[in-house]
Amino acid sequence: MKKRKIGIYFFIITFIYGLYHLFDSLSKVEGANPTNVYQKLSSKENINYLIIGDSIGRGSGATSKSSAWFTRLERHFHSEFEIKARRHSIVQSGATAFEGLYKLQQSEHLGKIDLTFIVFGENDRKYMDEKQFSYFYEGLIRKTKQLYPDTEIITITENPLDNEAFVQAISVISNHYGAKNVDMRKPFGQSGLPAEELTKDMVHPNDEGYKIYADTLIKKIRELARSQAEIAELSAPIHENADIEIASIPHVTDISGSFIHKDGIWESSKAGDTLEYQFSGPFLGLNMIRSEKGGMMDVFIDDVYITSLSAWWPLTKERYQYIASGLEQGPHHVKFIVTKEKSVNNSTDDAVIQISSILTKAE
Repeated sequence: MKKRKIGIYFFIITFIYGLYHLFDSLSKVEGANPTNVYQKLSSKENINYLIIGDSIGRGSGATSKSSAWFTRLERHFHSEFEIKARRHSIVQSGATAFEGLYKLQQSEHLGKIDLTFIVFGENDRKYMDEKQFSYFYEGLIRKTKQLYPDTEIITITENPLDNEAFVQAISVISNHYGAKNVDMRKPFGQSGLPAEELTKDMVHPNDEGYKIYADTLIKKIRELARSQAEIAELSAPIHENADIEIASIPHVTDISGSFIHKDGIWESSKAGDTLEYQFSGPFLGLNMIRSEKGGMMDVFIDDVYITSLSAWWPLTKERYQYIASGLEQGPHHVKFIVTKEKSVNNSTDDAVIQISSILTKAE
């Protein structure tokens, strides 16, 4: 009886030992324990993906969400790889890479993200030059990899972007970090169709244009999955101080006129009213409310006129507006002056300015 028990114990131990070595060997087989998006696709494992972008990133111009590029891409993932791609979005119409970076910093962590699409450039060229854009675009890629180290990054050069310096900046930064750049201007040109037939307004793709986006992206992803490509990595920075942390500074140093403070927001509609702040550089943005009754304001940094900003937007929305960068390190002074003008898009009787804080480099 005793020998029989010993035999049973020996059998159990041997069985467990054999299972251990079986699972250990399986875990070493390529693809058995997929870690990056291409391994997961090959193993038919569901993925989580993130879009950080502007109006094209959010599919503006499509007749419905089902016609947008990301929904079409999700259908491709399902039909070709038999997986479900769960979407997360940090997008805003009219956004720049500066706004995308701040929204990313402010967003709750999403857990494991396997793939990230970055969609900026067309709006950025309206507010900054290519050097300023390059600085924030690199900062955005670095922050994405710091928050989501296992993510692959695909950068999209938008179809309407005709500023070659911006196109080159996207390409150079993408290549530096091993991100995969997809230039949508090329398939649009190769389609043989005029822009009028591929876009809603010569900027935002229509349903046919977004079909080109999705088809081009799945073709690229298919090739990368077949070759089991390496994903983007956090390389040494190109720009000095490229690890950008944007801080919100609500403390006003001087007020004149009839600005009122309510629920953390300074508001005025009277021309000549001013708000002033101190900051240390090297860049400046503004946390403001834009709405259908938004007015206009002039911005002066160290008593030098920098730009005029519109607070108009078709919907009431908190926005993170880029103002300036490349400023010298050290103390600076910014003044916002409400003007009597209002946006040509503002059809209301009001012209309101609403400011909650300035945005600048964290100390």
